[in-house]
Amino acid sequence: MKIEQLIKLASSSEEIMQIYQYIKSFNLNYPDYDEWAKKCKRELEFDYKKAYYAKKDSEILGVNIFQPHKKEKNILEIKNFRVSLANKKVGIGLSLYNPLEQYAKKQNFKIIQVDTHTNEMVDFLLKRGFKIIEKEALYSSSQIETILQKNLQDNKKWL
Repeated sequence: MKIEQLIKLASSSEEIMQIYQYIKSFNLNYPDYDEWAKKCKRELEFDYKKAYYAKKDSEILGVNIFQPHKKEKNILEIKNFRVSLANKKVGIGLSLYNPLEQYAKKQNFKIIQVDTHTNEMVDFLLKRGFKIIEKEALYSSSQIETILQKNLQDNKKWL
């Protein structure tokens, strides 16, 4: 089975609960992460946030959770992008990213934005055309986050 066939946009309460259980296991030392995960679950249930996820058999392999930016409505913001350690380097991340970019274009978002503190994620995003726009401590900690954006307008062909 191709990896792309494992990717789905979450819609049912059962899928959202599985995603919630998955993201809860990836705290990564963010302040108040457990509270964020609960809020994320509620926002997925209310369809404010959306999530692509990869699942094989009963195991979630990775998720990509996103939402419209709270202040800039033309920006789609990736809020949580995780691939299980055992499933890295096999194409899950790319298979979770590609449908998100297609979704953003179809919904007329002009920019995709994400923040991360891992070099691995920065490298992944730079290879997909993202540019670093800023580095700052976002989550009331001393940890510096790298903020990246991809301009979806750059790929438009002019007639």
